[in-house]
Amino acid sequence: MAIATAAACLLAGCSVLPATGPSTQQITTTGQGKALTDYVLVNLDQRGVDILSQYRVSVFAQRFAAPRPQPNQIVGIGDGLNITIFEAGQGGLFSSEYGARVTFMQRVDSDGSITVPYAGRVKAAGTSPQEVEKKIVAALEGRAIQPQALVAIEQTVQRSYVVAGEVNGGGRKPISAAGDRILDAIAISGGARSPAYETRVTLQRGSAQGTAIMKDLIDNPPENVYVQPGDRIYLARDPEIFLAFGAVPRPGPIPFGTDKVTLLEAVGMAGGLIDNRSDPGAFFVFRYEPESALKQIKPDYDGKFGAKVPVVYRIDLRDPRAYFFAKGFTVRDRDVLYVANSAAVELQKFLQIVGAARNVAQTYETADRLFINPRN
Repeated sequence: MAIATAAACLLAGCSVLPATGPSTQQITTTGQGKALTDYVLVNLDQRGVDILSQYRVSVFAQRFAAPRPQPNQIVGIGDGLNITIFEAGQGGLFSSEYGARVTFMQRVDSDGSITVPYAGRVKAAGTSPQEVEKKIVAALEGRAIQPQALVAIEQTVQRSYVVAGEVNGGGRKPISAAGDRILDAIAISGGARSPAYETRVTLQRGSAQGTAIMKDLIDNPPENVYVQPGDRIYLARDPEIFLAFGAVPRPGPIPFGTDKVTLLEAVGMAGGLIDNRSDPGAFFVFRYEPESALKQIKPDYDGKFGAKVPVVYRIDLRDPRAYFFAKGFTVRDRDVLYVANSAAVELQKFLQIVGAARNVAQTYETADRLFINPRN
């Protein structure tokens, strides 16, 4: 009778038994014969693995793609200008024992102007260095001997970006005339202090912000977008992890420890499956997938979840073929791996509860007899 009751409870997806997570039945069905409504269940096969292996998650390319900044330089407020003034002969305003020239630094003031000896205040902001040269020469005409000027932007604020965090030489950096991409900016700043697979890159541009693992910028070149004036790049050490639960020897968060982890490697890192508890046919991976990727895997998907779709992949490790395509399935940061208990384990739990309850009942029955009839 107890066995029959236990079987009925298990078939009904009984939730009163102690467990480390949902049963296989609770994940794969609603218990009422209706379609799943909270996520999409996908039985993983080689075709699905092939589609996912070609798919690239886009963060920076989708949000921050922009053309290379124009190479022509414009002077801005706060920029530091290196100015050299030449005269045609000795005896002029800028003559010295070293020759008829002088070199000095001037920072553009808040009003957009610089101060040049004997020329006074010269408007610089919003113009090119070549135009500033012409203004200086014009202001010195009649005072200096055939003056000539060279102006170069040595320290720029308007055409610069900031790199901070886990880099060896952060700070404000000028954008080169050729244009700099994110990985260029990190290299110019001395490189990241941690490996690329443990470094998270955050890009702030105006009110927009996005974060990606640095190795994704290396593996997927379109993600390595051009830096724009005013960008802020922040690097943080934040290793990728996956979370293992259920019938595995080592549950909990597990760091990748390398730039790529396959599903089969993740199973090994969690200690494999517990032989006397696990159901090899009930291995699940929980993650969010972009809608475009899921529609390739599951053409009949109706699009009800929007751009990010909660997906549960089921892998049957009792099928020898599964071990081949599990080697090609790449685990992503914060994926959840779950191995359900076998039905036999659930039955055993129930029988233990029934046995314990029967022992308690027998104890009470014996105590009642002794109380009512002590001599017996």
